[in-house]
Amino acid sequence: MTLYSEIEFEYRLLVDAVNTLNDYLLDATVIHAECYKLPPSSGDIANNTSGWEFLTPQTCTGFTALSMSVGAFSRFTPDYDHSAKYPFRLPGFIQLDPIHREQVTELIAHCNRHKQRIKSLLTTSKLNPGQKRELIQNICPNAITLQIYRLIKSSSAPVKRVGFTWCNKNSMRTIKKEEFLAYLKGSRENPPTGQTKAEWAPWVNKEIDLINAKAGALIKIKRPLPVAPKLNVSFMDDTATVMFYGHIPVIIFGEEPAKITPLKSYISQKNKKQLYNYLIQRLYVVSEQ
Repeated sequence: MTLYSEIEFEYRLLVDAVNTLNDYLLDATVIHAECYKLPPSSGDIANNTSGWEFLTPQTCTGFTALSMSVGAFSRFTPDYDHSAKYPFRLPGFIQLDPIHREQVTELIAHCNRHKQRIKSLLTTSKLNPGQKRELIQNICPNAITLQIYRLIKSSSAPVKRVGFTWCNKNSMRTIKKEEFLAYLKGSRENPPTGQTKAEWAPWVNKEIDLINAKAGALIKIKRPLPVAPKLNVSFMDDTATVMFYGHIPVIIFGEEPAKITPLKSYISQKNKKQLYNYLIQRLYVVSEQ
């Protein structure tokens, strides 16, 4: 069996497994369902955080939230009004009566086994990133691979509270100074669209001078990542509180509706000190070692 046929086979099994889970959830005894629709801009980030300074989620509850949640489980392509480059996100939860715990846990495990199998087949292959993307696109046109990889999360202990929040993170990377200078010199010869080399080169030359003047042999890059919704789930018994990323809804159990701390609007906490901490802001080069 070829790699393509193996992944295609697992993908078809995944689709069937998710559909089976969704059908079961739609017929189950739902204690409460709640999710938060994020604006399209919250899925789009390239070289800046424009559009991330203020986010207002739209709260959905009841059958609307249940329908949106099961739709998120089976969504492997981007939403129509979101960027095709970034995964769709829908923070939320479905709370079921505990009588469904065993069956739902088994159905979720079935879905996640196929997700992990697809991920393993791709990541251990000898294909380059472009070839991996092409393979997935041939199997599921317009698919975003990360949406296929994302596991469906659940917790079986009786739930007490679900608290939503926002999480700010940064990507940290250290590069040798000579390697970074080589990158800048290459950038100097390739101006961005809309600028000539004569217009672009002086700006890059200033950046090269700043790096040459910087002490030490290493350059630290601190790139801000898109803010991520998260949720904390605490329980009636002595089960430790767990935290989930709110990429897709989680499934929890309990006879009484959980107390909820809702996902509020996100307001950027940027300040001048943070902005001025960059030696080269466009490349996120920090001033300190």
